[in-house]
Amino acid sequence: MVSAIVCAYNEEKTIGPILEVLLSHPKIDEVIAVDDGSTDRTGKIIDSIKSDKLVKIHHPKNLGKGAAVASAVKASRGKFLLFADADLINFHPLHVDLLLSPLLIEPNCMVIGLREFKHAHEKTFSWLLRLFNGERALNKQQILPILKRLETSGYGVEVILNLRLVHQGRPIYYVPLPNLIHLIKQDKHPLYKYISEYIKENKDIIRQYLNPENKAFEAFLKQLTTRLRI
Repeated sequence: MVSAIVCAYNEEKTIGPILEVLLSHPKIDEVIAVDDGSTDRTGKIIDSIKSDKLVKIHHPKNLGKGAAVASAVKASRGKFLLFADADLINFHPLHVDLLLSPLLIEPNCMVIGLREFKHAHEKTFSWLLRLFNGERALNKQQILPILKRLETSGYGVEVILNLRLVHQGRPIYYVPLPNLIHLIKQDKHPLYKYISEYIKENKDIIRQYLNPENKAFEAFLKQLTTRLRI
């Protein structure tokens, strides 16, 4: 059984089509949508969708990505989890197939999807940005022991997952997701809000890397650069 997870904060422009793709996909058994205290129409869009496959979670206030992920994982029933960000453009059923396929071969691996980049600065730092891609799939058993830590990780969710899998010696597969892009913060917010969100995101990421529990960063970086031939 596969549970797809979409965590959203003010993503009214993009979340609808993403949920439609996941709900209509035959390999997805349930879709868990978390409205993390949105102040736009995100919550209403989630509530407007009628499907027995859809589990709806509403946080009364914004708790951060880590808390939203933890809520979704706790509510999930699947053996495997597929994560998709709520700000994707051109999300397609093929992307779901690509993310899930490696799990058929190695059930204890983690799959990271490689989006395409449209901005010049994204292309320049594409190898680094791929560390934090939200599109991924893994066995739920890999994430259950660290739920408490995820709740307070903010934007550091992907960092914790990456390093945990490497520390355990689990394989990580990278799969290209053709034509898939996402809206970066400067696409979604005015300048002052974009800068504020950018600083917050990077603080969360750096905080996780500096956490003394993370002893596998060097190994993960080496694995990433080897796989991507950097």
